[in-house]
Amino acid sequence: MKRLIAALLVLCLAGCSAPASAPASLAPEEGEEAMACRIADGAESDSLLLAEQRENGSLYRMSVTDVPVTLDGKEASATDLRDGMLVTVYSVGGIQESYPGGFYQVTRLEAVSEGADDRVGLALQALEDLWSEDTALNENIEQLSVYIDEALVPNAAERAAVVWRFAELHRIMNPLTYTWEELCDEGYVNEEELSWEKGCYFELKAAEGAGTGKTLRFDAQKWRGGLAAVFYDGCTAKQDKSGGWAYERGTFAIA
Repeated sequence: MKRLIAALLVLCLAGCSAPASAPASLAPEEGEEAMACRIADGAESDSLLLAEQRENGSLYRMSVTDVPVTLDGKEASATDLRDGMLVTVYSVGGIQESYPGGFYQVTRLEAVSEGADDRVGLALQALEDLWSEDTALNENIEQLSVYIDEALVPNAAERAAVVWRFAELHRIMNPLTYTWEELCDEGYVNEEELSWEKGCYFELKAAEGAGTGKTLRFDAQKWRGGLAAVFYDGCTAKQDKSGGWAYERGTFAIA
């Protein structure tokens, strides 16, 4: 009897002293659908732009007003969210047929701090910096094409998020994702005169020996014609502990 009591006491003490682990993501309840996404933009506002994480995933918009939020398994709020975080969206009622898509009813959102990677924010910053250089090149444009190297932003939906958000900020409808060569092939660029009368081309391309992990190197350009272009060569980006990125512009050139 004494041995039994002693054994039970040991088990009790072990259970009391064991560190608590973060709870795993909850399984969808009956009628719920779960979607794994990354916050591409909007964490500082009420409206999130989400990039689906499956292969060839899509973009989604959702409001976080009145949506229950957890972060790393603990109760949180929308103000705790950051761009680049991975989230799981639970919803009922299916997906709204729009672009970006929408959720008819979001029941909860689970976010995790591990794995945060705001490459969308990095790309947007570089594009905005290019936009502000020699603004005559993009003045009154009607069309826009943005090519982003997969080595810089590996997830296809995140690349799409960069292009869509950049175009939205500058009120340009139906942005393209063609390379310069594809713009020529499709007839947008006059290859003989080296000009794009109605549009402007932006490119973010991994530099040779682009780097991995928390350091990336890339080149950037804005082009409207043979003598109407801006270049950043040899940019270096570094990632901080929260998953955000900051970059230093390389050599500046203008044509």
